[in-house]
Amino acid sequence: MEPVQVYLSRRNLLTLLSKLDKAARGEDTQKTIVKRDMDHPEYPATHNWITVTAVEDEVYYADRLPGPMVEDSP
Repeated sequence: MEPVQVYLSRRNLLTLLSKLDKAARGEDTQKTIVKRDMDHPEYPATHNWITVTAVEDEVYYADRLPGPMVEDSP
């Protein structure tokens, strides 16, 4: 599989985080962020399509421990 570069703006990241809050309130979170900006002069998409889904830590890591993070990450 070819690697892709995904650029997420603060707006994109905040949207993903808001979906976790919506899920906690029992609201629908099926909408996705679609990144297809092939023409951006500095941050062009390197893929045809990507779907990003927000998942709470306790769900995602239910069957395994989280791996190491980059030094400056929380």
